[in-house]
Amino acid sequence: MHFKIINKNKGENSKQFTYRILKENIMNLSLAPGEAISEVEISQALDVSRTPVREAIVKLKEEKLVNVFPQRGSFVSKMSLKLIEEAAFLREICDKEMLKIICSNKNKEILIKDLKKNLEYQKIIVDYEENSYEFFRLDNKFHEIIYSFCNKLNIWKAIKRLSTHYDRLRLFDALEKMNLDEILYQHEKIIEILEDNKFEEIDSIVNEHLFNFKEVMGVFTDKYPDYFEA
Repeated sequence: MHFKIINKNKGENSKQFTYRILKENIMNLSLAPGEAISEVEISQALDVSRTPVREAIVKLKEEKLVNVFPQRGSFVSKMSLKLIEEAAFLREICDKEMLKIICSNKNKEILIKDLKKNLEYQKIIVDYEENSYEFFRLDNKFHEIIYSFCNKLNIWKAIKRLSTHYDRLRLFDALEKMNLDEILYQHEKIIEILEDNKFEEIDSIVNEHLFNFKEVMGVFTDKYPDYFEA
């Protein structure tokens, strides 16, 4: 097993630390879909006992990021096409409503400024640093800013809990650099729609933005067939 170890956060206990590290490494694909998870290796690498490792695995199983098979062991879950579609469907409904709320709000100057600043960082990452994971983080932050402005941050957190398979695919897309230019253009378009109150363009841009992956799904499943399941 190869995964990135991050230092403990202040006040973080072994249970919280182990869960966070395992989840981050599954989400950033350092632990690949289908990869076996060794409690012994994790325990040794993180310098924790087996108990927080087992507890983390149980929690990740509940989040559908780990599969546990009796007599066989634990494995990182493969990316489920069904769960990806469900998460995209949920985002589609909620994102459209958030943009409509903002278009109806006359006091959105700070929001527009924050979105443009975030977008500029995205462009820097794509043009100069080529850090796919940082681009993915900024992409998520772009949308979090929108939900936060609408006072719907708890809804965003709930969406993220239900979007683990969708988000892994999005990161996979970023790592493969299949849709980066399209994503940047779509973020620019979202800002334009919010600035100019273009209600009539909301549905089309959200659909286009959230379903980028469909255009390249065949490439992914052909190239990495062991990473996906129906």
